[in-house]
Amino acid sequence: MLAWGGPPSPPVKTLAPPVNCRGPGGQLRAGIVSGVMAVDLAFATGQVDPPDRLAAWRELVNRAFLPLSITPIGRPRGGFEGSVTGHSLGGIRVWLVKASPMSAVRARRHIRASGSDDYLLALHVTGTAHGAQDGREVTLGPGDLALFDSSRPYSISFTGPGVFEHVIYQVPRASLDARGRLSAATALRVSAASGAGQLASPYLRTLARLAPPGPGPAPGQPFIDAGLDLAAGALRAVAGYADQGDPLRRGLASGLRDYALARLGDPGLSPRAVAGAGYVSVRQLHRIFASEGLTFGRWVREQRLRRCRDDLADQGLGHLSIAEIAGRWGFRSAAHFTRAFRARYGITPADHRRACRSEH
Repeated sequence: MLAWGGPPSPPVKTLAPPVNCRGPGGQLRAGIVSGVMAVDLAFATGQVDPPDRLAAWRELVNRAFLPLSITPIGRPRGGFEGSVTGHSLGGIRVWLVKASPMSAVRARRHIRASGSDDYLLALHVTGTAHGAQDGREVTLGPGDLALFDSSRPYSISFTGPGVFEHVIYQVPRASLDARGRLSAATALRVSAASGAGQLASPYLRTLARLAPPGPGPAPGQPFIDAGLDLAAGALRAVAGYADQGDPLRRGLASGLRDYALARLGDPGLSPRAVAGAGYVSVRQLHRIFASEGLTFGRWVREQRLRRCRDDLADQGLGHLSIAEIAGRWGFRSAAHFTRAFRARYGITPADHRRACRSEH
């Protein structure tokens, strides 16, 4: 059975289980889009003959998730078992995994074969996990969170003795990079018992449960953004980018952000203008944002993209063209806006607007 209540797939008797995708009417359908497994997926090894289960699991993971070398740990009673659901949620992918003890290694040959450039937010649920990347090692218990970068080699093992449960948020690089510097945050443990962990971990676990086909409508983009904000903040803290506790510095940073937010629609908004309004030098402005793991330009672009995304989803603004919406939030070029939007959300502005209209 699936660990998280996802719908079972039809019986599979091959080593390449089909992907289960929801069609326009909500029914399950099998298919591959542009040579890549579609995101909506539900699979359990119980659908496969016992001798073929491990091979089917390996192929499923390599085709639908990422190329990895998977090795069972020990000899589970009854043989290897695993189940996974994968769903699209606001431009990210949520994978809910339950399986027998195993290890997974992503080597340079796997990276060359796939070219994936996503971050992996690993939220452990049951059992113990041991991960390694960038010369660091991390041990995760229930509720702990860690980050891995799929563009660099990493390994993770789930040692048992019984089955483990694990949630993976597969996040486009731009979505986390827009929230601060995280390159030094891989393979670091955000403890479930820490202040940051007590905020981020339960939220991310609940968000994963509410992903389709969870109860009720899927969480909206603001809730997804809130989860990524919490995760990024927690990871920056363990990486040493925590706030230094200077109230004057915090107040200055807040005032600079407020000034910029009030003028996002001005395409001429510049570091010099914001620094002058706050009576600081341009160098100090950049230093303030850098202390939070950001650049001023990246932060402004993120704020503009979020507001454009919200306007595109607003049925009351349907009379405005995409170029007009981009212009009202400070983008000088519609083509540049489209490229930035797609890099950030994995979808074009036009497709995002159509998807929002179809939901109403």
